[in-house]
Amino acid sequence: MPVMSSAPSNRQKPILVFLGKGAACDIVSILNEKGYAAAAVSSVPELFDALRSDRYFLAVTMRSDIDMVRNIKPIPVINLEVFFHATQSAAKSVRSSKEFDSDAFLRRIAALAESRTSRIDAVQKAPAASVRSIAGRAKASRWRAATSLLLSRRATSDAERAD
Repeated sequence: MPVMSSAPSNRQKPILVFLGKGAACDIVSILNEKGYAAAAVSSVPELFDALRSDRYFLAVTMRSDIDMVRNIKPIPVINLEVFFHATQSAAKSVRSSKEFDSDAFLRRIAALAESRTSRIDAVQKAPAASVRSIAGRAKASRWRAATSLLLSRRATSDAERAD
């Protein structure tokens, strides 16, 4: 299932990276180098399985997939696109390109990891049974919403191909 991962530390759940295989492996490598546990998936079925496993505390993906991730599970999601910035070359004839701001990306990861650790330390007891049943209904609702979103995207894609 995961393309690439590292073993999580005792306190840290892994970060899920949902991108194309090459990009996902690059981001997982950056995270691993900085000591974060991370795993990559590149297909929607892998995404569903990974998020339903409740192993991940954070997801990294592109803007177009944020709603799908959040409909499967309400976890923090980092939009990778905001860390790409246009750079202008010295030669005016050369088009500008995009550069990845890995420092800003890692600062955002660190901030979310720190806030998660603080929340875990603040929790003293398990939720009551009524809270669990509400959470179960919410999870089923998110599953239906994510499936609906996926099917509507496929229908739109099929209609575009038919034109």
